[in-house]
Amino acid sequence: MKKILCVGPLIPPVHGQSLAFTRFYESVENGRKLLINTNFEHLGMTGKVIGNIKVIFLTFLKIIFFKIDKVYFTCSRSFLGSFKDVILINLAALKKIKIYNHLHGSDFYEYFHSVPLWYQKILYNSYNKVDTSIVLLDSMKEQFKDFPDMNLEIVPNFYDKELDVVFEKKDLKTINLLYLSNIIKSKGIFELLESFEVLSRKYDNIDLSIGGDFLSDEYMNKDDIKLKFLEKVKNNRKINYIGKVYGEEKIELLKKSDIFVLPSYYKSEAFPISIVEAMRCGNAIVSTNYKYLPEIVDENNGILVEPKSPESLYKGIEYLLKNKTLLKNIQTRNKIEAEEKYSLNRYTEQLHKIILSEDS
Repeated sequence: MKKILCVGPLIPPVHGQSLAFTRFYESVENGRKLLINTNFEHLGMTGKVIGNIKVIFLTFLKIIFFKIDKVYFTCSRSFLGSFKDVILINLAALKKIKIYNHLHGSDFYEYFHSVPLWYQKILYNSYNKVDTSIVLLDSMKEQFKDFPDMNLEIVPNFYDKELDVVFEKKDLKTINLLYLSNIIKSKGIFELLESFEVLSRKYDNIDLSIGGDFLSDEYMNKDDIKLKFLEKVKNNRKINYIGKVYGEEKIELLKKSDIFVLPSYYKSEAFPISIVEAMRCGNAIVSTNYKYLPEIVDENNGILVEPKSPESLYKGIEYLLKNKTLLKNIQTRNKIEAEEKYSLNRYTEQLHKIILSEDS
């Protein structure tokens, strides 16, 4: 039996791309798949270099010695990562293997135009050999506008299967706000803390739960973020920092919360799985007018605020606090919409139709 080679990041750690890749990989029958795991986020630079060298070696080994008819990979937007992608694409093309690329971020076009011209030509020649690229939204097709002959397919993100449970009705006596993402500056965590500080002095019936691990971004390293974050939350009894959350603890957090807040300006933000999960659990969404987020969040399922603006975030949250009937209507609508549009079964079925069907 010919096999599909899946090249991408398995969980843990859990983030949108690793969860999406893992769920697709799990959905492929065991005798049909081969794996190369590219999740090196927990490693330092030396570890990442060694990890990418290992991936390149495994790519040669598996493409040359196994009967593979399809390759599925999640494209990278860094030099080390994209270099291994280039080798994968060209080896697969040399063996006349069909190539499927899945983009989970919003920065491929930006990355492509940021590299030196000599490397841009290598990327251009390589990605022109990709048969199909999969994006999360129709507007994300623009990420590949330098490749007009590339076939593009749309598969929206999903909520995980563990959220298909019965939810209790929310009473809204206490309004529970929830931030559930990596704790990095560009996810808007400090704007949220600043706006909540003002809100918590004005409203007695609100609290804020925060779940996630500390990571670095282009603004701050994780140690500085952790110090600043812990200093800001230590004296506010209405803020509950839980740390990393998974499984039942995560479900309970999502179920008991009322408003999910993600004031992100993260450089590769596209279609956060966390927003879909929060919708499925009956949360109204407060997020930012940034990149592709306005295509997911609108007046029907939440509020959009300006990025990097604690004042705008404060006003957006307060609008929902003052309009409980609107809040209830949004919560009900979000549960239904998420179930109809963003189930895991729907996600994997769409990918199987594109990648694994006989005529693909």
